[in-house]
Amino acid sequence: MERIVCLLVGYAFGSILTAEVVARVMVHKSAFDLGDGNPGMANVGHALGTKAALICLAGDILKTVAAVLIARALFPQLGGLCTMWAGLGSTLGHDFPFWHGFRGGKGVTTIASTIILNSPLWGILSGVIGAASIVLTGYLSMAAMIAIVFYTVVMFVTMPLEYALISLAFVALSLYGHWSKLIGISRGTTRRASLYKKFWSRFR
Repeated sequence: MERIVCLLVGYAFGSILTAEVVARVMVHKSAFDLGDGNPGMANVGHALGTKAALICLAGDILKTVAAVLIARALFPQLGGLCTMWAGLGSTLGHDFPFWHGFRGGKGVTTIASTIILNSPLWGILSGVIGAASIVLTGYLSMAAMIAIVFYTVVMFVTMPLEYALISLAFVALSLYGHWSKLIGISRGTTRRASLYKKFWSRFR
């Protein structure tokens, strides 16, 4: 029952889409009507600029942190599992908000926040690996998948099975969210990140 409550707390916070709030305030439009329609930091940043992207990033981090802190306060006996269950709920809320027909974002920031809160060392290392993947490949979706898969392998090796299984759920959610982009990579239709172009242009 404690795990279900943590999941629901996370879902409630996760379903608050920061990108939607930012878009409504800045341009009086829905985030779903901007760019590629994804209510996340990358799309809103591309459409509205760096400031909007940073606000989205901060909001998505804060909603995950808030859910985790409440879960920990309610069920301290669960320890780190509070973080994982609340973080999973936050990602589900972000990806499948009930108020928008269960169509939302990709959950990159909520997952990243969760794994860092749960295990700072491995979470940050996963982020570094993800960032390196962006520089090397230029594909944000591929980088997100590489980072969470790496973290999940670590959880299976170092932590109790429940942590690893929740991490595996994050992999499944990431794969679902990024599937079209990953297919686009294989077909050569997915755009590379500007960071990739700027970095490699220095060596030309």
